[in-house]
Amino acid sequence: MTAQSYNVIAELDTEFGPENAEQLLDPIADYSGAAGRSELGHAEVIFTVPAESVRQANSTALAILETYPWPLRSVRVLLTADYDRLLDGVDLPPLLSVQEAADRLGISRQAVIKAISTQRLPAIRVGGTWIVRESSVRALSQRSA
Repeated sequence: MTAQSYNVIAELDTEFGPENAEQLLDPIADYSGAAGRSELGHAEVIFTVPAESVRQANSTALAILETYPWPLRSVRVLLTADYDRLLDGVDLPPLLSVQEAADRLGISRQAVIKAISTQRLPAIRVGGTWIVRESSVRALSQRSA
């Protein structure tokens, strides 16, 4: 059997924030991992594993997820091609970098990072980069005005 690529989407029983972003990313760093806030408000990690079957992908995913200090709330494993098809059907909201958010808010890059760390500005960490929804920047701008 030939190895295929599977995507794993897992929700952990903790909140996502700057204080645990590195801890969420470390176990999945070698698996093209990303961490963020799930639709239900918990920490969510997404990563890719090679496997010969969904059963093997599931076992590998569970072994990786067991390294986290938080309980697992849910996990979904699917072929990367299927994951990509699901994403193609979803319209992503406009996203901004920290610098773009700073420019729109008229504040420094460091002030945006502070707003993220104090959770005044929701953000998602992808690798070493923070991504901010444009709507969150707009909302913060209106609250500050």
